Amino acid sequence: MRKHTATFANLTLKFGEKSLLDYSEEIVLPAFLDPTMIRSYGDTTHYHFYDTSLVKLADDTAGIAGRLIKDTTLSRTQIYDPEKGLIKDEQSIRSSPSSFFLLILNNHRLVYFPETPHAPDISAFKATLAAFLKDKHQAFFKQLHKELAESGEKVSSKKLLETHPLPHLEVIPLTSSEGIDEFVRGYDKLKSIELRLIKPNDEIDGEEILNEVREYFHGLNPKSTKIHSSNPDGLDKERAVEVIHDATATGTQEVTLFGTDEHGNKLRGNNEKFRVAVEITDVPATKKGLANKLYSVFRGLEAENVISIPQSSPDAANRILQKVRSLLGG
Repeated sequence: MRKHTATFANLTLKFGEKSLLDYSEEIVLPAFLDPTMIRSYGDTTHYHFYDTSLVKLADDTAGIAGRLIKDTTLSRTQIYDPEKGLIKDEQSIRSSPSSFFLLILNNHRLVYFPETPHAPDISAFKATLAAFLKDKHQAFFKQLHKELAESGEKVSSKKLLETHPLPHLEVIPLTSSEGIDEFVRGYDKLKSIELRLIKPNDEIDGEEILNEVREYFHGLNPKSTKIHSSNPDGLDKERAVEVIHDATATGTQEVTLFGTDEHGNKLRGNNEKFRVAVEITDVPATKKGLANKLYSVFRGLEAENVISIPQSSPDAANRILQKVRSLLGG
């Protein structure tokens, strides 16, 4: 029986200083829910969301659930016969593997669940959503510019773009302390650690020093900031495990490791290598059932402190709550 595994990530969507819920109805939901949106990769591979909708997960908790489909054509040019050797045999077949996803709007955590062999991975999800968000932002921008012009209000495109900046999407896998420890042990010499700090959503990152670094460079308006620590003779691996765990627990930092194994082979790792992964059994047949199950697994990991959810400021938390209630019709 094939194993099904769910992974978890922090989805950060920024429009300048604004976040996902600030444009939920104008840009974000249309990007997910418009069935005509397609991202093409070459001539034979196309990605699109399917059966996507807003779902209620609990009181005052909403999510977006659906599937990412990779519509492609598999081709072959030859087969091997033990008696005849290689034989020319051109065949093609259409294939549409899929992954289920649940984006929890209250905390922007993403639960990603490949359903089939060769399912689109989380990087395909990010690329597809980023493309759709850009298209929907453009449509929103053009419509707003048109309405302002018709009302007689003169606003330049440049000024309007400053008010409604382009979307910037990040999807950072959430990591486990066990996975980090196991991966770091594979290094004979861990020569460098690079942290890429991204703008968080509305939450307050628990690592004060990293917040201070972000604030220091805030005036430059960077989308991300990097911190690099290296030693050609090898960093302390015990301390490295602690640093990596603290830095990646909330999904607001992306870490990259460089070094060598005991044979001198180069090793490179990132969040994807030590992400949180949970095997899912008894997969529900319905979308609502699967969304609820994945949400339950997520809450269980949160209760066990495997996944950390930073606190938002009181103002941000209240704004998120009111927006979610509005989306749910409450």
